[in-house]
Amino acid sequence: MLTLEEFAAYCGLAALQGLLVLLPRAAGSVRWSRLRSPTWALLLPGALMVGTFGVLEVPHGATGLAKLAAVATPVLVVLAVISVVRGPRRVWLAALPVLGVGVTLHSWPAMLAATALTALGCLTLGAALVRLTPLPWLAAGIAAMCIVDVALLGTGVGQPAAGHLEDALSHSGLPEFHRAQLGSMNRDYPDLVLAGVLGTVLAGHARQLTAAVLVAVLASANGLLFLIADMLPATVPLGVAAAAVFALERRRGTARRPKPQGPRDRRGSAGHPGAPQPMQA
Repeated sequence: MLTLEEFAAYCGLAALQGLLVLLPRAAGSVRWSRLRSPTWALLLPGALMVGTFGVLEVPHGATGLAKLAAVATPVLVVLAVISVVRGPRRVWLAALPVLGVGVTLHSWPAMLAATALTALGCLTLGAALVRLTPLPWLAAGIAAMCIVDVALLGTGVGQPAAGHLEDALSHSGLPEFHRAQLGSMNRDYPDLVLAGVLGTVLAGHARQLTAAVLVAVLASANGLLFLIADMLPATVPLGVAAAAVFALERRRGTARRPKPQGPRDRRGSAGHPGAPQPMQA
């Protein structure tokens, strides 16, 4: 049964995903042009496949994933502050030592600090994917990721993998940089990366705030499904929000497209027979 406290925690994580959509600033991708390829889009559904079947086939690999996250996250966080997030860099850099100390504490301060650092690290990965992947292929990757997420949970494969990962991390003693967590609710790494992808695509765009609010609202509403299910595909609300924003933008672009004008009438300008002819020299 979903309690009010659990739903509030779930909504807090939904708000975090919305914030990840809002945080990226616009940046050029010229330096990434030589590395751009449709192949990068495979990383979105591929991360879910590897994180699920890899853990099931090699249970000890969960500890390896935790170690990788512990090593990579500090680097990714610094890159996020330098080149991804909007706002004064000095403020962000001043906040990093506070979050670093927070991770060493216990209970909810450590949980909040680890969640904030993990989210910033995921933002860097999301921004990198956007700059490396052509937009049509990126959209296909997002759709494929949502489908894979639903399929893994629908077939019951995702639950055992999550259990193996939880057992491995409970004995590792490493900071939990592989997910965002509030209370008993959590968001996995790919869910946060996907929010960063959507935010970077819309960075500096008028629709960025709309998308952030839409993600927070849809992700919060998704939590109500816990009344009938134990695990939910957290990528789906993000996929729906991305599709809605892209559809609105496409519709807006179509509405702004100028209508073709008819041929000009030889008897006058702009097709008006009575219009005066220009003077001939």
